[in-house]
Amino acid sequence: MKDCTELTRITEVLNEFNINTIGISSQFCKRKRSIKPFELVMSLITALGDKSVDTISDLHRYFVSLTDVEVKYKPFHKQLCKPEFVSFMKRLIGIAMAKLQQQILGPTGNLSCFKKVVVQDGSSFAVHDSLQESFKGRFTTISPAAVEYCATISLTSSATIRMAG
Repeated sequence: MKDCTELTRITEVLNEFNINTIGISSQFCKRKRSIKPFELVMSLITALGDKSVDTISDLHRYFVSLTDVEVKYKPFHKQLCKPEFVSFMKRLIGIAMAKLQQQILGPTGNLSCFKKVVVQDGSSFAVHDSLQESFKGRFTTISPAAVEYCATISLTSSATIRMAG
């Protein structure tokens, strides 16, 4: 049987219990309603991975078709606009990054003589061109609109210290 270590690590983070627990602890979901955290996250991952999403309406259609939950556009949109949704997603991504990042140097890496080794990395993700007024991209020949983020990572503890956008 093939080793499924990566699949096991992914399901440790992206399982229904964990996602719903994070949704509740981040105050995104105070009581169970039509839009549950796990179903929302799975529909967003599926929709955004499809590359044919241009609007929130597309996300809404994915949610309805994947979950068979009849929810109108306005309540769906309200869930995405909540400040708690941002907190929920930040916590979920932070946990996923901590669990899923690769150990590049491993426990026997040559960093033992250092107290702290930190690296920074920045990336730019293209978003829909109509967002160029709000999200001006640096590489305008490729995409006039982009979202940029910077990550600070500790190599000695293999942990993400800070992410900023």
